[in-house]
Amino acid sequence: MKNPSKQRGSFLLTVMIVMLIMVFTGLFVMETAMLKEVTVSNEQSTVEMHQVAYSELENQLTVLEANPTHFTVALGGPWGLPVIGNPTGCTVPGDICQKVKLKYIEDAPPPPGYSLERNISRVFELESVA
Repeated sequence: MKNPSKQRGSFLLTVMIVMLIMVFTGLFVMETAMLKEVTVSNEQSTVEMHQVAYSELENQLTVLEANPTHFTVALGGPWGLPVIGNPTGCTVPGDICQKVKLKYIEDAPPPPGYSLERNISRVFELESVA
C-alpha cells in the first residue's frame, strides 16, 4: 500500500468527472423527451382541429344541399352559418370553438355547349375554422 501522504485522489477526480458527464447526459435526454412530448401533443391537437373542421364542412354541405335558399342570402356578402357539430364550443371552456362562413366568390363561365342565357353558374366558398 502506498503512503497516504503521497496519494493524490486522481481516481476520485475521474469518478466525479464521469458522474458529471452522466448527469448532463441524463438532463439532455429528459429535455429531449419533454420536447418530443410537447410536439406530439401539438400534433394531436392539430389533427383533431382538422377533423372537427372537416366534419363541420360535411354537415354544412348536407344542410346547404337541402336548403339552396342559403346561397341567395350569401350573395349579399359573407354569411355566418350556425355551427352544427359543436354548437356550444365557444361557451364551454376546453371545447373546440368553430366558425363557419359561406361566401360568394364569382360568377363562373358556363360549361362548353351552354349559353349564358340558359346557365347561371356561381362559385361559393364554404369555410370552417376550428
